[in-house]
Amino acid sequence: MKNFTLRQRIMASFLVILAIMTLMVVVDYRRLLHIESEAELINSDAVPGIYYSTSVRAAWFAGFVLVQDAYVQETEAERRAGLVGLPQSDKALDDLELAYAKTVMRDDDRKLFDDFQKALADYMRIRATLLTPEMLANPDLARQQIRTQLRPAFYVGRDILAKMVAENKKQADESALGIQAAVAEAKVGMITSLSLAIAAALICGLLLMRAIVNPMRTIVGTLETTGSGDLSRRLKLARRDEFNMIETGFNGMVDELTGLVGKTQRSAVQVATSVTEIAATSKQQQATASEVAATTTEIGATSREISATSRDLVRTMTEVSGAAEQTASLAGSGQVGLARMEDTMRNVVDAAGSVNAKLAVLNEKAGNITQVVTTINKVADQTNLLSLNAAIEAEKAGEYGRGFVVVATEIRRLADQTAVATYDIEQMVREIQSSVSAGVMGMDKFSEEVRRGMSEMQQVGDQLTQIIQQVQTLAPRVQMVNEGMQAQATGAEQINQALQQLSDAAQQTVESLRQSSLAIDDLTLVANDLRSGVSRFKV
Repeated sequence: MKNFTLRQRIMASFLVILAIMTLMVVVDYRRLLHIESEAELINSDAVPGIYYSTSVRAAWFAGFVLVQDAYVQETEAERRAGLVGLPQSDKALDDLELAYAKTVMRDDDRKLFDDFQKALADYMRIRATLLTPEMLANPDLARQQIRTQLRPAFYVGRDILAKMVAENKKQADESALGIQAAVAEAKVGMITSLSLAIAAALICGLLLMRAIVNPMRTIVGTLETTGSGDLSRRLKLARRDEFNMIETGFNGMVDELTGLVGKTQRSAVQVATSVTEIAATSKQQQATASEVAATTTEIGATSREISATSRDLVRTMTEVSGAAEQTASLAGSGQVGLARMEDTMRNVVDAAGSVNAKLAVLNEKAGNITQVVTTINKVADQTNLLSLNAAIEAEKAGEYGRGFVVVATEIRRLADQTAVATYDIEQMVREIQSSVSAGVMGMDKFSEEVRRGMSEMQQVGDQLTQIIQQVQTLAPRVQMVNEGMQAQATGAEQINQALQQLSDAAQQTVESLRQSSLAIDDLTLVANDLRSGVSRFKV
């Protein structure tokens, strides 16, 4: 058994149990098939055979009773009435006979059924002789034939039917007993197979447990010895299964661990010595780093003061540069405004000249209107005279000139109104001419004032141009000074940042050295623990 691996042993155990269970399933399946066949035989043969055989026997008795009772009657009419149900009884017997024939499967049952059919044929032949009109008219002869021929034939069929019922009942009982026996055998087989499977499982389990537990005890004992510090013990299982791999791996691991412990013991002393030297060097470096950090802090404070002063100067020069740029911008805006105003004044002078020209044209037109009004006045005077002459002539005409007098009167009245209107127009034209003359004089004076203002604006523009040139010359210089101060402030800030970084680095160096010192102390403890720990191993 030692030549088999654990995997092979486990697989063999499972195969044994599986084979027993498979055999149990096959045997039980065959028994179940037998039970199924017996049950099918009962359902298709025995039970239907009992039912139809008893039904055929009942129909057999019913038909015989009808014939016998009919010939007991006194009159022929009563006898005929008693035989009315006979065809229906025969039909029921035929149907039951056909149904029973379908359930016949065994030779014994087939022989009995053939005998019954022969007996039925004899019975029907004898009964047919009893149903003739002669027999119906002669009941005594019919009853004599019933006693001597029909009743013995009936008894023959009755006995055969009794045997058929008994045969079907016997078959049902045998099938039931077969099913009970098969069930009992199945129970015994299942219990036996289950017992064998349990026994096989217990035996295989015990063998597997013994194959695993014994080597495990040896391994645990060796591990306890190795855990106590004795590295000289090795596993010797003498197995060819998976435990052989464990043995080889464990012994190799112990060999490697033995070499490692030896090297560790030698290295522990060297580590302790080196740690002591590193601790002394670390303390010296920590003191030096503390001095560097203090010096860097002082330089950083001075650099921050320089940086703050530079920032103030940069802010002041920025304000001066902004003021210069704003002054130049305002002066430029003023110059642009003066140029626009000069253009506007030129436009005003041109507009004043245009207005003077328009006023001259208006004065000329007003003179023309005066001439027209004078002409209208003359026409009105002439019309008035003509109307007066017409009136005089109409008076001379007497009755015939009365209508013309009225017309002349109206013409004179219109001429008077025209004269009054032309006078009003003349007055208004004179007022327009007076206003136009005053407007021309005012526009001339306004044009003169505008020309004088343009001259003064040109002088102011020249002065603003000089101011702008001076301010524009000043702005680049202020910008240069501002850029220089910004560069100085930036340099001071960079120096401050560099010193801050240097200070942080110095602080970090001090902290690192302090942590290194703590780590060295911990390393010293670890080295001592390592030396004391490996000293307990027996190589």
